[in-house]
Amino acid sequence: MADLSVNCNGLKLKNPVIVASSPLTARLSLLQEAEEQGAAGVAVKHTMMTQRFEARPRWHYDKKIGVTVSGDPRLNPEDAYDLIRKARESTDLCILANMSGTPGKLESWGELAKNLWQAGADGIELNFNCPNLLSAEIKTAVQGANLGADPEACEIVVREVKKAVTVPVIVKLSTESGVAVKVAKACRQAGADIINIHAGYRSAPGIDIYHGGRFLYPGSEKGSFGGCTGPWSRRFTHRFLSDIHAAVPDAGLMGGSGIQSWDHIVETIMFGAQSVQICTSVIQQGFGLIKNLVHGLEQFMDEQNYNSIEDMRGLALQYVVKPGEMIYKDVTAEISADQCSGCGSCNRIGHCRAISVGENGKSVVNPDLCVGCGFCVGVCPKTCIRMIEK
Repeated sequence: MADLSVNCNGLKLKNPVIVASSPLTARLSLLQEAEEQGAAGVAVKHTMMTQRFEARPRWHYDKKIGVTVSGDPRLNPEDAYDLIRKARESTDLCILANMSGTPGKLESWGELAKNLWQAGADGIELNFNCPNLLSAEIKTAVQGANLGADPEACEIVVREVKKAVTVPVIVKLSTESGVAVKVAKACRQAGADIINIHAGYRSAPGIDIYHGGRFLYPGSEKGSFGGCTGPWSRRFTHRFLSDIHAAVPDAGLMGGSGIQSWDHIVETIMFGAQSVQICTSVIQQGFGLIKNLVHGLEQFMDEQNYNSIEDMRGLALQYVVKPGEMIYKDVTAEISADQCSGCGSCNRIGHCRAISVGENGKSVVNPDLCVGCGFCVGVCPKTCIRMIEK
């Protein structure tokens, strides 16, 4: 039987699955349920030294895209300490404390991290992907800006926290900043043990086009743009995992965003992650999903003869090349006549002239006209199209 245990640069987990910082990790009963359903760890809801404004749960969910969150209550320090202590006493979870300090007060980061660690946290997760403002007391250049977009400011904060704790320090990056790789390098140089790649972006919610474009946040016609995560973001996480693994190969790596099934976990691991954080899919489907994820992962590893997570970690990275370095084989689409239902989905592809309807009402391919793009493979609802060499 495959061994699912992970040592992510000092953070030991019985399997790779961690429930991400969210409303799912704000109450003890939820943490206990996460463990009952097989999660190895949790990142406790974002704890802030200073609450700058009131935030209530006002979300817009689109099952094809994901969830846009305009706001959600954070934990204050005392509530976080209490939650971590009780979770430490009643569960065997690996507990991460997601946190941020007070804008303009560097020492607050170390102080809060130390208190969370002493309450029982197994790791400190620095929240560099929410709009935490840092004032001129630390570095003038980042006054009024997103902390996660400034490599030097992030490095300063990591050094402060590393002085305060002895447990692993995780940096939850902002991939929206455009400088995620530089930030990862700076944080690793400052001593960060693990980089958490979470491809969430500030996004608009849905709007009501029949009522002047008002926002579809419940109970509020107006609202701010919110962080959006869900199915759309998984491929972005893979890209950043690849980039950051190349930049800081000795760092522990976590991957998150868009994970909905066990094969998504496999993909994320094959792009270099040692562990994964999940959120939106559990909010949608409940904690029971975790048990299915872990079981599916274990079954896949047994079937494919992977003895450990490390056996398959990073396998996809060998296939990553720079633009212009791809090697092209001369391929064409091939349609299985036995499986084709004649639905016509592949015949409607706008740029394609290679696929037509045959005498039997089923689709056929003219290999002389096929350019080998592969779009039809994804279009076919019966998955009866494959690409073969001419």
